[in-house]
Amino acid sequence: MIVVTTSRRTTQRIRSFVKDLVSILPSSVKINRGHKSLLELAIEACKLGAKYFLVVTEWRGNPRAINIYEVEKTQPHHVEYKEIATILIRGVKLSRENPESSRAYGISRIGVDYSKCISDDCFYLADLLVKILQDKISEKPELKIVLEEDKFIVIKALNIHEKPVGPVLRVEKVVRHGD
Repeated sequence: MIVVTTSRRTTQRIRSFVKDLVSILPSSVKINRGHKSLLELAIEACKLGAKYFLVVTEWRGNPRAINIYEVEKTQPHHVEYKEIATILIRGVKLSRENPESSRAYGISRIGVDYSKCISDDCFYLADLLVKILQDKISEKPELKIVLEEDKFIVIKALNIHEKPVGPVLRVEKVVRHGD
């Protein structure tokens, strides 16, 4: 399971982006951040049985980054978390802004297509997605996450009919933490 939340100060666009993101990530759940600290988010993620939690940050009302944290329960009443990566976003097209796009809920099998990757950042992002979604990766996916490269890395999700689902992200850079 993956927990997805926002930074403390959020906008309607960020909330819509998180809703779109949850619709394409299998076994993900959206929680309201409120005034919770990162440790409190890690504890809540652990209670829900999640191994990862994502925090979407903003810049001028638009999604700017997705910080990815790994949660580990070290002792019966002790939870630790560590930031494993930050995905810097250059631009987002929400599903409501794309007339061809739809939403898909209840996805249980997913695939990651990184055949059009060229750079190390793109391959690392593909590895990161596979790591986070490892128990949902399937040879016969209901949804396929496609990574393409041009000037930026473009992440989009396609359903079994090759139609777009959810948001389209343009990734500027992937920052690795704790390698």
